[in-house]
Amino acid sequence: MIKMLFKTVFIATISLFLSSCVGEEPNDIGYITALGIDKAETGFNYTIQFANPTKISGGASEEGGSGGNIVENIVVEAPTIYSAISHADSIVSKDLSLSHAKIIVVSEDVAREGLGGITDVIARNNDIRPDVYIAVAENAGEYLEGVKPVIELNPVKYYQLTYENKKGGPVPQNNAGEFYMAYTSGDRDCALPLAGVAGGKEEGGKTDAGSGQGSGEEKPSENDKNKEAKPNNGGFESGTKNYLPGEAGVEIKNKGETMGLALFDGDTYVGKLGSSDADIYNILTCNIKNSKVSFFDKSNPHVPITISLEEKRVPKITIHKDSKTVEIALKLEGELLSAPKKHQDSKDINIKTGQMVSDATEEFLSRIYGGLGVDLLGVRGKLKWYFLSNKTYDEYIRGFNAKEWTFSVTTDLVLKRTGMTYYY
Repeated sequence: MIKMLFKTVFIATISLFLSSCVGEEPNDIGYITALGIDKAETGFNYTIQFANPTKISGGASEEGGSGGNIVENIVVEAPTIYSAISHADSIVSKDLSLSHAKIIVVSEDVAREGLGGITDVIARNNDIRPDVYIAVAENAGEYLEGVKPVIELNPVKYYQLTYENKKGGPVPQNNAGEFYMAYTSGDRDCALPLAGVAGGKEEGGKTDAGSGQGSGEEKPSENDKNKEAKPNNGGFESGTKNYLPGEAGVEIKNKGETMGLALFDGDTYVGKLGSSDADIYNILTCNIKNSKVSFFDKSNPHVPITISLEEKRVPKITIHKDSKTVEIALKLEGELLSAPKKHQDSKDINIKTGQMVSDATEEFLSRIYGGLGVDLLGVRGKLKWYFLSNKTYDEYIRGFNAKEWTFSVTTDLVLKRTGMTYYY
């Protein structure tokens, strides 16, 4: 009887230990949403942005967010990401985790020295997801301080929708994993998203009730950088501005903006391009879907043609090794949204707009390859098919110079008209 009682007590005790939670309680963890890296006098300044759980209602996209209150930022100086989080843990009560981080923002100064070490940390760290995005900003901490989502209640959702825009448009669809593979393989160079902050002083005033923005909210401030944006002069996106981040908004409450390309030669940052250039890059990488693009006919440059573009086939790229030329065939479909009245019965609008895409793409590639020497399309990797052994390929590729290559682009653009097309 005593033996039976002892066994029962022993089994009950062991069961309690086995059923207990040996890991951290979710309430004890602080989830980092974004991380900024800037150069400091010794090491780096890490801006650690984490969600404020008291300001987040659920995890869905809902209206009524209170802007900057949903995130908090702390800045620590440290030599590595690991030590930065360790120092931050002593400032906040919770243990900070990178498991839900959606973006790592690096300053241009850091990116010019190379991102190989940072991407290596991401690739080897079990806490950081390989699909985290890396963005480049003039000042990473300033960008994260300027992010004040005005619709999203969940900051992770805000970054996800910003950097994973499946329609393409002004943001390149490359994450840390893709950058790491491009850099380590050497087959191509990569482009990452550009981030920035709108200029202008904070407005201290409040809006009145019934103004459409809600009573007691801060007024949007005027963006000083908007006037600095350069207009496009070609047929593709002509009349619009080739925005760099921080230039798009005229009056804004959320000062953080993401658009344009940060260009890399290997792991080293070498230059940046604007939002219209990102449109072309997404066409070349088959990442355009329902993206609204404006075209201007030379015969009537003041009246735009608006098309919703979609790409359903990967561009056909043909490489001529001996002449160092590349032929690119684009296949686009589009829905005509608006056009001048003279195009109502015109049969050549498909040809004209397709030619505008070709001209803009050739000019873009001329700047990328001929100007910067960046192999953005991965000509190096595609040349492997021309060699029978790795040895002969390696010997050839040692003398590869992106500036020696030229490009010819043809575009087959098929448009459909609907009853919703507006002619004016």
